[in-house]
Amino acid sequence: MLVELSIKDFAIIESLTVSLGRGLNIFTGETGAGKSIIMDAISLILGDRASNEIIRTSKEEALVEAMFDVSGHAGIEGVLSEAGIPCSHDLIIKRVVQRAGRNRVYINGSLATLVTLTEVGRFLIDIYGQSEHQSLTRPDEHVEILDSFGGFGKLRAYMAESYREYVSVKKELDALLHDSKTSSEKKEFLEFQSKEIAEASFTEGEDEALKRLKEKLSNAERIKNITEEAERLLYSESGSAVERLGSVVKALKELSTLDDRLASTAKSLEESLFAVEDSASFLRSYSESIEADPDGLESVLARIDLINRLKKKYGATIPEILRKKEDIERELTGLSDFEERLATLEVKAKEAKKKAEEAAASLTEARTASAVEIEKRVEEEIGGLGMKGAVFEVSIETERNADGTLRFGEKGAERVNFFIATNKGEGLKPLARVASGGELSRIMLAIKSVTAAGRVPTLIFDEIDAGVGGAMAQVVGLKLKEVALANQVLCITHSPQIAAFADKHFGVEKRTSGGRTTTSVAELGGPESLEQISRMLGGMKVTDITRQHATELVEAARSLSSKKIKGAEKKRQA
Repeated sequence: MLVELSIKDFAIIESLTVSLGRGLNIFTGETGAGKSIIMDAISLILGDRASNEIIRTSKEEALVEAMFDVSGHAGIEGVLSEAGIPCSHDLIIKRVVQRAGRNRVYINGSLATLVTLTEVGRFLIDIYGQSEHQSLTRPDEHVEILDSFGGFGKLRAYMAESYREYVSVKKELDALLHDSKTSSEKKEFLEFQSKEIAEASFTEGEDEALKRLKEKLSNAERIKNITEEAERLLYSESGSAVERLGSVVKALKELSTLDDRLASTAKSLEESLFAVEDSASFLRSYSESIEADPDGLESVLARIDLINRLKKKYGATIPEILRKKEDIERELTGLSDFEERLATLEVKAKEAKKKAEEAAASLTEARTASAVEIEKRVEEEIGGLGMKGAVFEVSIETERNADGTLRFGEKGAERVNFFIATNKGEGLKPLARVASGGELSRIMLAIKSVTAAGRVPTLIFDEIDAGVGGAMAQVVGLKLKEVALANQVLCITHSPQIAAFADKHFGVEKRTSGGRTTTSVAELGGPESLEQISRMLGGMKVTDITRQHATELVEAARSLSSKKIKGAEKKRQA
């Protein structure tokens, strides 16, 4: 249910907030007052494309924000959950349109895409009449209306569950059958891969160790020359570092007998002398161990090449290659019991298909019986709404594949279409080809009257009174009141007979101040509502007679509504 709507800097609306209620919410006002702009703002909240032309002159952005009560609405919860958006009893949608062309959507404070907003909008509001949000013209919605009328929620849930089960098993079976065509070649290939990795006998870290060994072998001569030279400079040759440092140590030791402050320095240098001697000894042994080894280098290069080739085939690192081998082994194990799995899945798929076909057949039978009843009741309703002689027909076509087998989905095996002939003697046409917006609105009003609570909690009827006047307008108003017992209804009307049925009455007014035009919306209390209905009856000059007439309309609406509510309660109790 739409609880509150806030609009700012949108066309000629500077700023307004409307708090809506349950039941029938009526909007009235002069032509051009801005009622259609309010509908445009609601359409924006439902996911309509936005243009920066809607932004109020001299402003940089327009903002529309709406709060909905979505308690217990599983459909919306599912869409939001899939989009990663938190869901609560209150759903807040904000749409910001900037002159620079940027367009932002927020759902419960989270940035969302227009696709998500459109999907959410399908569950919130349907607009009938002049708007594009006309689910009645979409054939894929007709099955939903028929099932809602028949109360087939459990049948639909069972159908969807059976279908998903069949699809899951069939997908697994198809994948297995596809694999079976090349299973022998695949097994041979996997065995080759497993053997190739196994024969390589990799160890973790081997590639890095080989890189270091390669560098050592590639630079053996240079390493030998440098270490030999270092050893000579440190120890072997005349005037080496050891020889000179030894002389310095000896001299300082002698002097330390004369000044003990030199003793610590002498000792430190003596320790350094021992370290240099040890280093020279190591370098001598190391240089003697270094020899050019072309065969060893070639072996290392070959091993590195093998590792690189297998990295390109199986993974970027040795651990990844080893994990790939584990995956290959698991796949080989799976191939070994292929025949057993195939037989099991074929049985499961057959059983799942039979279950889904039986569910579809039950749904078909229920829909066929329900179609007769809804045709009769909708014709009665639209006849009472000024379309006498109109014929309403529900077409149910069972879909089949090219081989004649039943084609079914989550919604069953039927394509449901609504057809109508609005005048006696005319041929039946799809609802999408009904020319008059007023006729389409009344047809939906009739359907909503017989289907009670719909999947969409809020219905908007835009100028449903088009081409309807007098007593017939009162009948339309009563129907709106009846629909509003189960749905929140918003109605834009020029008809005083319809306005008299309002649970909440809003006056839309356009004013000019300071050279700027603005639209305002105000909830009208009892006296203000009566005055508005009087103006709708008599124009700008309201007389006592028009006020009396308005009072009679409101009292008549209350009386008719009371009877309708009591009748509905008796039906529910029965």
